[in-house]
This record gives sequence, structure tokens and C-alpha cells, in this order.
Amino acid sequence: MGTHTRSRWFVGASRDEPRECALYAFPHAGAGVTTVRPLCLELADAYDAFGVRLPGRESRLEDPVETEMPVLADKVAAELLRHAQGRPVVLYGHCAGSAIAYEVARRLGPGRVRALVVSSHPAPGSLRREPTWGLPRPEFLKQVVADGYLPSMLLANEELLDIVEPALRADYRLVEEYELELYERGGADPVAVPTVAVFGRDDHTVEAARIEAWEALTTGPFRLVSLPGGHDLPTARPAELAAAVREALAGG
Repeated sequence: MGTHTRSRWFVGASRDEPRECALYAFPHAGAGVTTVRPLCLELADAYDAFGVRLPGRESRLEDPVETEMPVLADKVAAELLRHAQGRPVVLYGHCAGSAIAYEVARRLGPGRVRALVVSSHPAPGSLRREPTWGLPRPEFLKQVVADGYLPSMLLANEELLDIVEPALRADYRLVEEYELELYERGGADPVAVPTVAVFGRDDHTVEAARIEAWEALTTGPFRLVSLPGGHDLPTARPAELAAAVREALAGG
């Protein structure tokens, strides 16, 4: 994209001239940049838009997965600072990626982060959920399907599950242990970054009130946006999601 800094962490479409602001999109649990690429392409007219590729998936399949949020967020923040080359950034996270984006925003602060955009995920620390990452495969994958991370028809494909399950379990452990700790200590700390929280009106995996709870995690302007569609907004509704992001940030 519009930077000459190469990184295995970030993937975007090539562009001759850099944009003034860079957007980094964090995919859902277990996923790679392919799931946020449609949104990045929709937003490429306004930003240098990059998908964030975490260890243990796609071309990084052999890299050790990360299971501790502070460690992962520190690494991503450091890589992102180098990659953005001094430009302001917008951080977007979908579902579990929202929690990672929030923690990276905390580390970078308002001086670098123009906005935090999250979709389809409860505000970290707003509810208690018992960890599922250590369950046997059938029970664990049943929960993954219920959460909207995995099409149920893939459950019969053992070869594919052998590939995707390690990253899924790692991300579930990462987010579940992190959010349980936040809940038990009384919630997360707010960041002084404008925040936009988006949800699909037909998404049955998360209550709208849990999306609204993101307002408590910012001391900056907050917008709640509802869109037609279900859980998988970046892939199923990229144009509508991109339009909502543009409008919300322009109005902020």
C-alpha cells in the first residue's frame, strides 16, 4: 500500500502515493487478512487500508501463536508504529479483533490514533463468559460455530480443522482470559480516542446493549451504528460497513 515499509504483520493493496491516514483492520478469531480485505478495498479511497495478519495463520502458519493479550498488543503496537511511518491511524476490529484493536489503541494513544472502530463484539469487561478454549474439539467447535466464527458445514472437514483450530484456540484463549480478568477487576480503562461501535441488526450472537457498552471505554466522542445484516459485516456487508465508517469518522 502507500508505504515502503514491508511487514509480515500487515497486508494491503498496492498504491502509488500514500494516503495521509492509515487504517489497520483486525480480523475475527482464527482468521487472516482475507476476511477483512473486502472492507480494506472499500476504504482504500480514503485510507491506506491494511489487514492485520497475526501469527499462526495464512503465510504465518508456522509462526508461534500468541495467547497473552499484553504480549500481543505490545508487539502489534510496535510493528504498527514502524509501518505507519509517523502517520495518524484508524484502528478497526471485527468481533474478537475489536479487543485487540482496543488494546493497541491504549498503547498508541490519542496522539497517534485518530479513531477506534469496532464491530460485532461486546465491550471488553462488560460481561462474564466462562472460558471455552480448552474444551475438547467437538464442544469447542460447537461454541465457535455459535459465535459466528466458523460455518457449520466445515465441521466435517477434519483436514481443514487441523489447520484452523490452533489459531482459533489461541485467539479464544487470548480474548477469553483477557476479558475474564477485566470483568473480575471491574472493567476496562477508557481511552481518549473517538470510538465507533457497529453491529448488525440481525446478529444474534451479541446483544446490542453489549455493543453500546463500548461508550464507557472512551473519553472521546462515541457513535453507535446499526447496519442491516448479521454478524459477519466485513465480508457480507463491506460496502455498507465502509460507508458507515466514513460517515461516522467524518462526523466525529
